[in-house]
Amino acid sequence: MGGKNFVFAGWNQWEVLEAASDAPAPFRHLPLPGREHIVRLMNEAVTNGLKVVRMWAHTITQGHAIQSSPGVWNEQILEGMDFVLDQARRRGLKIIWALADNWYPVGGVRQYVEWSPTARRHQDFFTDDLAMKYFEDTFTTLASRVNSINGVAYKDDATIMAWNLANEARCKGCDSSIMQRWIERMCSKFKSVAPNQLVGIGYEGFYGPDSGKTNLNPGLGGSKWASQEGQDFIANSQTQCIDYVGIHVWPDDWNFMGTDFQKKFIQSHIDDARRDVPGKPFVLEEFGKIVDKSDPVENKRNDKGGRVTSVRDEYFQTAFDVAEAAAAKGDLAGTLFWHWYDRGVGPGRYGVRSNDSTFPIITAHVAAMNAITGSALSCPI
Repeated sequence: MGGKNFVFAGWNQWEVLEAASDAPAPFRHLPLPGREHIVRLMNEAVTNGLKVVRMWAHTITQGHAIQSSPGVWNEQILEGMDFVLDQARRRGLKIIWALADNWYPVGGVRQYVEWSPTARRHQDFFTDDLAMKYFEDTFTTLASRVNSINGVAYKDDATIMAWNLANEARCKGCDSSIMQRWIERMCSKFKSVAPNQLVGIGYEGFYGPDSGKTNLNPGLGGSKWASQEGQDFIANSQTQCIDYVGIHVWPDDWNFMGTDFQKKFIQSHIDDARRDVPGKPFVLEEFGKIVDKSDPVENKRNDKGGRVTSVRDEYFQTAFDVAEAAAAKGDLAGTLFWHWYDRGVGPGRYGVRSNDSTFPIITAHVAAMNAITGSALSCPI
């Protein structure tokens, strides 16, 4: 950025296109108009020095799909996407768009499988020609779209730092070669359409069964589940057209207690990326911690009306400690915590708000990351 290495701290933001396009119930509670929440959060971001936001390039709300069938688009939602991009552009924020999601039927892997008459199960998304063509067509349409507000084509907008192929793509029970071929095909397509924007995979980064590193995967009692999800971190990351290496870390979903495994998982991937995938930036792309609503200790209120979440704070602090040490050595380029809500938005078990006890930990990390390259703390609004 501006001739300097770009080292950043940022965030993930959930259901942004819903907020930008007036999604109907059961979309989550918003005390203000959705676009106002988006603007408020972006203003807080630039004031506090956060530089990058990762968002979904689709909706997940039933009956409010950005694409209801192949090639049939909801213009209201697309105009909401235009708004989000334009507001980020005005503030110097960068966006990573995740094109599809592994977990939700609307806008997700399951949707492409349902559209294809030759696909039957989730895993077919990675092999079925028609499902893959629909997915490629989705990207081509979005990347070629001209923003209705500022007249800039998405593929020409430097606001879009990167595209994720999909959020946490998994091909359960598949040989690792299947996802490898899919990654090669999809990132090649993405680069051919939008050659000036980066491409990342967007997944957890599990080690494959033949990697010799499955002991570094999550799994209690010797469970090998993570190695059977079709991912193969090093081989996948070595794919030529994948521009940066990213991982996700989820203590609650992976059933590990304490922060030791989290630190080990992050550090092992940083070390392997430095050795086996040289020259590609490393991003801690997702990490977070559930706040248990039934825990009175985790739900005390501070003088700002936010939550005092000592357990979550420890997970965030230790993740940031590992990241900052690696960034100082040039081994890590950025972090994106999961996830940030404007005040009053919710509910959300993972949601961080700027009046929570976690937020000063985030802002201290932001300052440390910006200081590595002497980057300005905030951007002009």
